[in-house]
Amino acid sequence: MPKSKNIAPAQKPTTKRPTDTKKKVSARSSRTTKPIVPILSEVVPELKDHIISQPQPNQDYSYWQALGWFGAGMIGILITTGSAIWLASLKQPHYPTSNITPAVNQPLLTEISPLTGLPTRPETMTRRPWAVVVENFFTVRPQAGLGAADIVFESPTEGGITRLLAIYQSSLPKLVGPVRSARSYFNDWIRPFSPFYSHSGGSDRALQQLRAGYGGIIDINEFFHGAAYERISKFTPPHNLFTTTERFSSYLTANKYELESAVPKLSFVDTLPPAPTITSITLPYLPEEYEVTYEYQPASGTYQRLVDGTTQLDATTNQVLTVKNVVVLFTDIEPIPNDPLLRVELRTLGTGEARVYTGGQVYSGTWRKTKPDSLIELVDNSGQILPLQPGNTWFSAMDSSEVINFPINLNIPLSL
Repeated sequence: MPKSKNIAPAQKPTTKRPTDTKKKVSARSSRTTKPIVPILSEVVPELKDHIISQPQPNQDYSYWQALGWFGAGMIGILITTGSAIWLASLKQPHYPTSNITPAVNQPLLTEISPLTGLPTRPETMTRRPWAVVVENFFTVRPQAGLGAADIVFESPTEGGITRLLAIYQSSLPKLVGPVRSARSYFNDWIRPFSPFYSHSGGSDRALQQLRAGYGGIIDINEFFHGAAYERISKFTPPHNLFTTTERFSSYLTANKYELESAVPKLSFVDTLPPAPTITSITLPYLPEEYEVTYEYQPASGTYQRLVDGTTQLDATTNQVLTVKNVVVLFTDIEPIPNDPLLRVELRTLGTGEARVYTGGQVYSGTWRKTKPDSLIELVDNSGQILPLQPGNTWFSAMDSSEVINFPINLNIPLSL
């Protein structure tokens, strides 16, 4: 079958990568990661000359002697007064001078988040999820707000270029974007969540679905809801569309949208069953600027995300993107015939092979989505649910032909 991934990407300066000695599950040769060193502004204070007046040699010495005795007396008074104040303060209660709210007023995490399995505040349990299409073109990285997402879907969209679909529920991003256009398979993945849907236009099929009312999705297309978004001038269009939680929430409230909904629950486990160990996973998206690597960090139990060999950050926090669960969905990805933008169609219903990476281990099985309103299920060959640990989950869609590059029988001793 023809592959859209053979389309050449936009040109960018090439960099020479040294050889990586780590074992990766990949179709191509391994590449050493290129860690990002955040560029921070350096502040250098100016030094100013200080002029100190000197006494004139012809001044009367008796004047200075009297001034000295006067100063000594004043110092004695200050010491006495200060000591009295200090002794009195010992009898007074001391309060922290920081802005930390006392623990008694902190919201209690008494509930379990439906999308992460982590403790959360009661008021978030019925908060309607918010889905945002986020651009992944190599010139816009690092994007804003991805670190706050509970779930992220990643998929090729056009010419092999991948795009991201972030779902927020338990926590909300301060800033998110760049926001880009919708795709029909994104619609399919988010339909079970009945979310608010942030995007800017979309493919013909995606927009037709949304205009007809696609499940419980509440469409907030920037074309018709521009006040919910903002253009940041330092970026060039169309890569400059962003929104904030404050701006988006204000828009929803002003227009009387229903802010609550019944949120579906993902299944999580507290203990992982034994499985082969894999500490580095490579998703061989083409062009190379979109190849993804996940490196397992035992200390945190999460995977550090790298794109094109470069550590990926969240622009709002300057923190490395880390993922608790990585799920690879293998499905049919076909280019749309005669499409000038080289867009693709992607099968979201039915079944396909799947790999779940969590806790430094790999689990093999099948994904299945039996109807549009169903969540994606992940099961092994005996029908048992594949394990996800509490935390965020990233789903990556790949063509079924790539499954051979993700072996499960690695001849590695099972974890104990």
